[in-house]
Amino acid sequence: MLSQRLRTARKAKGLTQEELAEHVCTTKGTISNYENNHSTPPNDMLRHLADILNVTTDWLLGRTDVASPASIPASDSGEKRSLDELLQEKIDDPDDYYFLDGYLEASEEEKKEIRRYWYDLKKQWKVRHVKEDRSPSLFDITENLKKK
Repeated sequence: MLSQRLRTARKAKGLTQEELAEHVCTTKGTISNYENNHSTPPNDMLRHLADILNVTTDWLLGRTDVASPASIPASDSGEKRSLDELLQEKIDDPDDYYFLDGYLEASEEEKKEIRRYWYDLKKQWKVRHVKEDRSPSLFDITENLKKK
């Protein structure tokens, strides 16, 4: 899906593989590999490609048929946001992005260990009644969803 949509978006912008490669600071061969499904771009490259081609990463990955970020309606403040929107908000923060990126690349055993430490830490914070001056965490959101 990614390879086809990347090629479609590139051609729609009137760019050659070489021109797109220059925009994202890579080689024509790398773009060719992405378009021929020989390799997959890392997350930061995927975001850069989406920005240059004026499409969403979700569209490139085939998760949605909404290609343009401008065609996504802005949510009202009173409207509930989806988990995808909340996760994207976290990914947009560089600190959260690098944490999540490292987590996603970890082995299953490492992920279990990270989750165990994280849950223990969250329990300690609740016991100490630490108040947070920020929006609810992804952990809190998923825990509340599990309860419903």
